[in-house]
Amino acid sequence: MWHHLIWILVLWLLSGITTANQVPQRASEVALIGTNRTLVCNITSVELTVWMFNNKDQLSQGLTIFTPSQYALDVRNDDTQMALTVITADEDDEGLYSCQDQGNPVMEFILTIEIPPTLKFEFSNSIHSTNGTVDVTFTEETAVQCIARGSKPLVSLRWEVDGRGAVGEVATNNSRDDERITVSTLRYIPNVGDKTLACITGGQQVVLSKKVEAKINVMYAPKCSLLISNETTNEFRLFCRCEANPPPNNYGIYVNDSLQSTEKEVFISSQSPAVVFCNASNIIGADTTDPVELGEFHVGQPISGGIIALIVCVLILLILMIALVIVFLQRRKVKKHQDSHGRTLATCEASKIPLPVGGEQGKIEDMSNPSSVPLIDQSSQKAEPSEQMNKEVTEGKGDPSKESPQKAEPSEQNKENTDDTSDPSKVPLMDPSSQRDVPSEQDKRRMESETR
Repeated sequence: MWHHLIWILVLWLLSGITTANQVPQRASEVALIGTNRTLVCNITSVELTVWMFNNKDQLSQGLTIFTPSQYALDVRNDDTQMALTVITADEDDEGLYSCQDQGNPVMEFILTIEIPPTLKFEFSNSIHSTNGTVDVTFTEETAVQCIARGSKPLVSLRWEVDGRGAVGEVATNNSRDDERITVSTLRYIPNVGDKTLACITGGQQVVLSKKVEAKINVMYAPKCSLLISNETTNEFRLFCRCEANPPPNNYGIYVNDSLQSTEKEVFISSQSPAVVFCNASNIIGADTTDPVELGEFHVGQPISGGIIALIVCVLILLILMIALVIVFLQRRKVKKHQDSHGRTLATCEASKIPLPVGGEQGKIEDMSNPSSVPLIDQSSQKAEPSEQMNKEVTEGKGDPSKESPQKAEPSEQNKENTDDTSDPSKVPLMDPSSQRDVPSEQDKRRMESETR
């Protein structure tokens, strides 16, 4: 039995030595000033857990908190974790927090408090500022200071111009930690078009970057050019155009070294040669254009925009009219050719129709050959009456007054010709002159009377 007691005592002593030599876990925590921060410790016994501050101030025993206005306790995960919350942390709460379980340190937390800085710009006396806008001069070096005060820990500073990294010399002066001041000086030459200048903090964990921004007004001297244009045939316009910030407050237009006008625009006669130039000035500086020699009627100078536009319009209209005329003539030529071709085809078709022509052989002649068409002699129409006709007149049968008119029977040949008239292709072509000399019925009767 004594042996058992001795072994129990040895094991207890060994466990105590091991526990005493146990190294607690350590973690770093950062809190923004004025906010709550919770520290969580793993435990085995709630009643035997103790929280200490800087290893000298006991904050709690079990679930009992000694300063409830500064701290709060709660148990989590089925009594296996105990959380200590630092309420509205300030700089006095910065330090070492340890959690002890049954008298042994289990976890340690190093709490750091961060304080954001206040930022502002400082400009030299030569730089003027109005309504939050800083006036700077183009091509002149500008010195601007950004000052961060009260930060914990000290912050870093960087510069931006219109959202881009500033180009220039930067000098940073960090003061002692107890003063908590960081100063950064930027020396740069502004460019025309720069709008904003910004200073941005960095180097803190829980404090978000802060930025101070200023609008900048880049001022520069005038840059001028003289615009010359013809307005009429006997005068031209001089216009002094200048880019400047602030705008020019003085203008001068000179003709032959004499001041012609203090305005930026003037009209002068173009009847004689002249040398012209202009100048302008503001609070930053002045600029004068190069002299321009003008000949009579403004020879060699640009034509005004209105005249150029008129000439272009006239040329376009002329080109359109020429194109329309060409199209019209082409269509007319094509139509004339088509009509001529149609008439030619019709003539050719008609010339190929066979027509019957009387004669002893009774053959069909090709009407395309005019020489084959028989012509009727005009004198044959006035020939003497035939013997048969004389006989009939002698017997009293030929007196038209004594005979009742009878319709003459057509001869075989006439019948044939009559039948042929039904077919237009078989009608013989007659000489127009023969048609005029064929005797009428009254002429025949007169001829018979003279014969008797």
